[in-house]
Amino acid sequence: METNKLSDRFSGKDRESMSNLGFNAMTLFMKLLDIVGGHSRKNFQTLGLKPGQTVIDYGCGPARYIGFASDAVGKNGKVFAVDIHPLAIAKVKEKIEALSLTNVEAVFAENYKTPITPGTADVVYALDMFHMVEKPDEFLNELSRLVKKEGTVIIEDGHQPRTTTIQKIEQSGGLKIIQETKSHVKCQRV
Repeated sequence: METNKLSDRFSGKDRESMSNLGFNAMTLFMKLLDIVGGHSRKNFQTLGLKPGQTVIDYGCGPARYIGFASDAVGKNGKVFAVDIHPLAIAKVKEKIEALSLTNVEAVFAENYKTPITPGTADVVYALDMFHMVEKPDEFLNELSRLVKKEGTVIIEDGHQPRTTTIQKIEQSGGLKIIQETKSHVKCQRV
């Protein structure tokens, strides 16, 4: 059964319910990318976070970016690390403790919904995960709900073509694209 779930995970079926084995394999692969080429640091540097901001790392996975985000927003800022996988939330909590991150909070999302107050974030970013979202309208509407009216939503394509990312954003109706970069698409609420 576990093999079928894992093969489904990588074949595009049931993309969001990653097995614990799949999550741990992904975590190991991401660590290797960081060791070999500093992927997380390079990717994070494209976000342009500023001191004092409230940011949401939606789809935080194994907490690759929260240390960088915590440093970027500083002691007067706040980072919400959000994910739908319980192991991701456990990884965030481990990293919060290991790095003594006082401005980071782990938040479990269920069916894309979070208990975070609407209009909380200056920036919401979703990196290397949008291709896995099975209900992009619901997901993007939650991101729109979370960001301030003048805030920014940053979405990385992940493992899908940019045209697919743009199509999903335009169909959702909650966000408008304000800028495209090589790394991601920046949006604001409609």
